[in-house]
Amino acid sequence: MKLIFAALIFAFSAQSFAQSLGETTRSIRARGMGGVLVPFVNDADALFVNPAALKRAAAIDIKLIELMAGANRTLVDSLDDLQNIDANDPSTFNDFYGKKLWAQGVGKAAISLPLISAGYLYDTEVTAELHNPAFPQFETYFRSDQAIYLGTAFSLGPSTYFGMSVKRITRQGGSTQELSISDIADSSSLSDIGDRFANKGQGYGADLAILHEIPLPILKPTLTLVWQDVGNTAFKKTEGDDAPVHIEQNLVFGAGVGMDLPGLDWVIGVEGRRLLNPEIEIGKKLHVGTEISLPLIDLRAGYNQGYLSYGVGVNFLIFHLDAVSYTEETGLYPGQDGDSRYMASLSIDLSFDANFKFTDNNGKRRKLKQRR
Repeated sequence: MKLIFAALIFAFSAQSFAQSLGETTRSIRARGMGGVLVPFVNDADALFVNPAALKRAAAIDIKLIELMAGANRTLVDSLDDLQNIDANDPSTFNDFYGKKLWAQGVGKAAISLPLISAGYLYDTEVTAELHNPAFPQFETYFRSDQAIYLGTAFSLGPSTYFGMSVKRITRQGGSTQELSISDIADSSSLSDIGDRFANKGQGYGADLAILHEIPLPILKPTLTLVWQDVGNTAFKKTEGDDAPVHIEQNLVFGAGVGMDLPGLDWVIGVEGRRLLNPEIEIGKKLHVGTEISLPLIDLRAGYNQGYLSYGVGVNFLIFHLDAVSYTEETGLYPGQDGDSRYMASLSIDLSFDANFKFTDNNGKRRKLKQRR
């Protein structure tokens, strides 16, 4: 039982290889650009975040797999301490009081065709914080989602697209519980701990989006509005005592400009989220980011909820490796309780034009272009 606490943090997120999913599962590329994505997404990933942008993908775009894993700085810095804990000796947990440990794992796959797109998503997130030395307890949040998406997009005009997606989500947890040290020490396996988050439910939701490109000769301005989880996505209980909490609807506005130059692509944009919720501070809704795409490598920077973010990507044919360092505001307003996080991902993507010819854009992210 010595490493049960460390295993709890990592095992749930590892199951993925094993708010709105469009937010919690955003790509590493987006997190490196301060969270900005809806104006720029132009591949099968649009199914999950901005279905109108499916019209900008290649004729056939296949995300064979995308695997993402992340942890906060506190967890990374505590790896050595985790090796020395003993669940039967409360004193070995002393270094963890007041520290919030976070980990996430995401798996995606999708295919985008001219008339319809489909995708699968698996997302697991866990947060744990030890408090109350007199009676030690872990305030533990756990959520695991599996979702199936279907979507489509069509033209409203020469440069205006409308898209929609429907999804079925199966959720476990999504709530916070207090786990004592004895809860962990008395567990004979990780499944015993997972059973404490027994509430499961299934829900159906829909996303709507509209996107407009302004046809200028050099810059390519884009305006888009995305309504995720229209009318909220509620869950019907399938196991446990209660259904998971509903997913709140999310109105997102994005704007960006880009340039396609010989040997270099550049984009810069802004995104506002949670626009229907007046209780959220404006600073937490704001995201700004930029990306320079060179042959084989992408460089990214952004401003996420009042904090800087940095990212890098390496592209080789169908393989994409990305990494990011960013900060997520977990408090009520920017600057209150920032949580520094690291994430990395590996994806394998295939793109074909209308003549079924393989395209790789010379090792760069695919340029902005739409289906004909």
